[in-house]
Amino acid sequence: MISNVMIHQPEYFPWTNLFLKMLECNKFIFLDSVQYSRRSFQNRNMLAKDGNVFYITVPIKYAHRDTLIRDIKIDNSKRWIEDHIKNFHHCYKKTKFFKTVLDVIENEYYKYYQYLNELNQGLIKTLAKKMEMKCDFFSSTELGAIGKKSELILNLCEKTNAQKYITGSGSKSYLDEEKFEKKKIKINYLEPKNFVYFQENSKIKFINNLSILDYLFNLGFEEFKKIKV
Repeated sequence: MISNVMIHQPEYFPWTNLFLKMLECNKFIFLDSVQYSRRSFQNRNMLAKDGNVFYITVPIKYAHRDTLIRDIKIDNSKRWIEDHIKNFHHCYKKTKFFKTVLDVIENEYYKYYQYLNELNQGLIKTLAKKMEMKCDFFSSTELGAIGKKSELILNLCEKTNAQKYITGSGSKSYLDEEKFEKKKIKINYLEPKNFVYFQENSKIKFINNLSILDYLFNLGFEEFKKIKV
């Protein structure tokens, strides 16, 4: 089997486009051995209610700026799980698949993860399984990858015997394409898809770039399985 590899930092309920790209790969690597980014979607994401967008955020404990993603701890002294569930009810209780999706999320929440990386990986793997994704999951930590930026990505691809590396167009700015070519690894740049679907809470104007939860609450797991790449 051809090894199609995708690498991405573990985010909190990533946007739908991440899962669309995941359909193209059979090996998915969580990039958890790099520095945590405080302004990314690693501990937050966007929901929508009546055409308005707002964030839900997983509280984290204080950590130095150079702390790696895998070492970021959740601040479970705050009642964030209850808060997020209330937000789901507030935004999506009228959607067709609300209870089905919420049951899956709650089951993962109440494992009471201590580390953000473990929470994000757990949620993504669980949703991917429900959507019948045909890929195996790894982490850069367990693979023992070395290097930075392009070197790190190439190292991970080699460790998973990649023949094709699937990534977003933004990677063009730092990938050393010549080195990938020498290793006979093809880079497949994918542009984000303008993916429009029915939104119960935004019937007048479609709101783009929301968490995968917006899609799932509205259309369910079975509908995602029908998507062809």
